[in-house]
Amino acid sequence: MPGAGGYDHGRVLALRSEPIAPEEKGFGGPRHRSPVTPAALSGSRSEDGWLSSPRPVLSSEAVRHNIETMAAFCRHHGVSLLPHAKTTMAPQLVAQQLDAGAVGITVATVAQARLFRTFGVERILIANQVVDPASVAWLATAVADDRALSISCYVDSLTGVELLQDALSRYGSAAASLPVLVELGHAAGRTGARTADDALAVASAVGRSARLRLAGVAGFEGSIVADSIDGGYRAVAEYCEQLASVATQMSDAALFDETPVVSAGGSAYFDAVVAVLAGDSAWRVVLRSGCYVTHDHGLYASVSPFGRTPGLTNPVAALEVVAPVLSRPEPGVAVVGAGRRDVSFDSGLPVLLSGLSGATPVAVAGAVVTRIFDQHLVVSLPDDCELAPGDEVRLGISHPCTTFDKWRWLPMVDADGVVVDVVRTFF
Repeated sequence: MPGAGGYDHGRVLALRSEPIAPEEKGFGGPRHRSPVTPAALSGSRSEDGWLSSPRPVLSSEAVRHNIETMAAFCRHHGVSLLPHAKTTMAPQLVAQQLDAGAVGITVATVAQARLFRTFGVERILIANQVVDPASVAWLATAVADDRALSISCYVDSLTGVELLQDALSRYGSAAASLPVLVELGHAAGRTGARTADDALAVASAVGRSARLRLAGVAGFEGSIVADSIDGGYRAVAEYCEQLASVATQMSDAALFDETPVVSAGGSAYFDAVVAVLAGDSAWRVVLRSGCYVTHDHGLYASVSPFGRTPGLTNPVAALEVVAPVLSRPEPGVAVVGAGRRDVSFDSGLPVLLSGLSGATPVAVAGAVVTRIFDQHLVVSLPDDCELAPGDEVRLGISHPCTTFDKWRWLPMVDADGVVVDVVRTFF
C-alpha cells in the first residue's frame, strides 16, 4: 500500500520484523545469542545485553527535528525537496522524509533507484549520467513498463543523449519517453557541460529525440572550492546565476514543453541556491540536500545554512558511534576501538563527546583524535583524563554518508537511551 509520501508503507514497516543475527556489527551482546527483530529490541537499552561496542547510535528526536526543520525551510521558500537518499540508503529514514513533505528522492545510481523502487518510492531523480549498458537497459524498461514510477536522470553530452535514445528504442516502448535534465558543471568539478553553449547543444539534441523529454537544468554546487564560508556562498551564488541564465536561454528557445525544473542544493549552501533561484515563476526549484537528516559534529556543523537563516533553529547532530577504550599505552594517549571501518574520516576525524566508566561519566574535554587506522583511533588526552581500558566514549562524526555505509543496522534511541527502532541500510 503506498504511504502518504509515495512509498510502500507495508514494505518499510516489514523491516521491523527482519531478523538481526548476532554476527551483525554492533550486535552480539551477552544476551544476543539468536536472531532478534527490531520490534523485539524496542524498549531495550544498551546495557541490556543486546549490543556490542563499537556501535552506531541514532537519536530519534534529533532525526525528527532535522527532517521537520528542512521541511519548514522548503515550505517557507516555496521550493520542492527530493532529498538525496544515498546519504543513508535507509528506507525507514527516507519514509520519514517523504512523510514530512519531500515529493520524491534523489539517488546517484540506477542500483540505488532499483533498491528504493522495491520499497515503492514513486518519484526518483537520478542525479547523474546513466551510460553503462545494464543501467540504461533497466531505465528504458522501467520507463516503458512501470507506469506508477516517475523517474528522470541527467545528460551532459551528445553521446549521453545518443546512449539513452538507443536504449529507449531497443528496450522501451514507442509511447514512453524519459524526462532528462541537462547538467551544467563548472571548472574542476565533476560531470556537467562546462559552458552554456555546450548545455544548449545538449538540450537541443534532447529536443530532437523522440524518446527523451527536456525537463529542466541541474547542477551540483558542492564541488565548488572556496577559502571561506563567505567565499563559498558567493561562488555558489554566481554558479546558480549561470544555472538561471541557461534555463532562461532554453526557455527562450522554446525547448521546454512545460514549466522546467531547476535543481541544485547539496547540504552546505542550499540557502544560496534558494536566494538566487527561488521565487521565479519561470521554473520550479528542486533541492537535493541529504546530509541534513542527521547533520554532524564536523563538516556540516561548520557550514550549516540553517545557522545563516534567521528564524530557523539549527539542526542537531543525530548520529554518533560508541566505542571502547582499548589501551592506555603511553602517558597522555588512549587507543579507542573504532577506525576507518566504523566511522567517517574523509572530511575530518571523529571527535570525543563524552566518556563513561560503567555508569560514571568520565570527562574528555581536551581529548583530540590524532590518528586513525582500520580498527583503531589514537587519542591525545590531557594529563588529568581518567579514561581507562574498558570505558566507552561517544564519538561525533564528520560527513554522515561515510559512516552510514559502514553499518547494516543502526539502533535508534530516544532521549532516555531507549531503543525505539533499528534502522536498516542497503549499501
